[in-house]
Amino acid sequence: MVFKFKNFFKVSVVFGLTQVLGIYAAYNLLPQFLGSVNELGFDDWSWYDFLILAVFFFVFVFVTSKFKKGGSIFFKIILSILIFSGSRIIFSVWAVSYWPMLIALFVVIVFWLMRNVFTHNLVMILTISGIGASVGLLFEPVSVVYLLIAFSFYDIISVYKTGHMIKLAKAMMESRAIFGFVIPEEGRSTRDKISQVTPGQGFMILGSGDVVFPLLLSVSLLSISIFQACVVAIFSVVGLFLMHTIFNNQKTRRPMAALPPISLMTICGYLISLVLK
Repeated sequence: MVFKFKNFFKVSVVFGLTQVLGIYAAYNLLPQFLGSVNELGFDDWSWYDFLILAVFFFVFVFVTSKFKKGGSIFFKIILSILIFSGSRIIFSVWAVSYWPMLIALFVVIVFWLMRNVFTHNLVMILTISGIGASVGLLFEPVSVVYLLIAFSFYDIISVYKTGHMIKLAKAMMESRAIFGFVIPEEGRSTRDKISQVTPGQGFMILGSGDVVFPLLLSVSLLSISIFQACVVAIFSVVGLFLMHTIFNNQKTRRPMAALPPISLMTICGYLISLVLK
């Protein structure tokens, strides 16, 4: 069995920091959400809502894969909006008034000007933790479990059956608007430029969905028990370990569906937290 400890340490640091920062931000934002919004369950969604989301997603995949130039611009616009939104949420924990918006705008500018792996990952930590913190507070834990299961199956189908997730990832890489973490392997450094990043050639990519979905479940539990939230976060790291082990022991190294093993252990953590609470 092959296990690359240094690579796992690198990916676990950015994954873990995102979970910790997201839970911390959500815990501080929790009083603002309690009583002001209702938690969302699947009963609050209609088939029409899911249809709209599905159509939007497939249009997004079609545009970005067929029209490379337009898709590249679209990726960069969407990523900039996400960076601004996520960063603003994180900085609103410490700053007031218009300062979170100004700092978030500064983060977006720095992201596009300082195009190296270190800056990219640092901004992704802020972005994903901020989005996970705000969205997770809107959902019931059981609903997030359903989402983890559904998107895990979708991840398997889109990677191994249809392959469109791989095409989408390639289009994202070509646009250099990578919504996820870039992990340098041996011989590579966080000082390397994003323009040098090619998956399988000294770099690994951990998608944002593989990080934010476990965070959503942890955050959704904060209104019930911070202990349960922490247990789920710990088990999500165990899931990351499982995913990393599977990835490095492939006979032929190729892109894999990372969410299923992470989701499996995250859900196990949730079930165990119910017993231990």
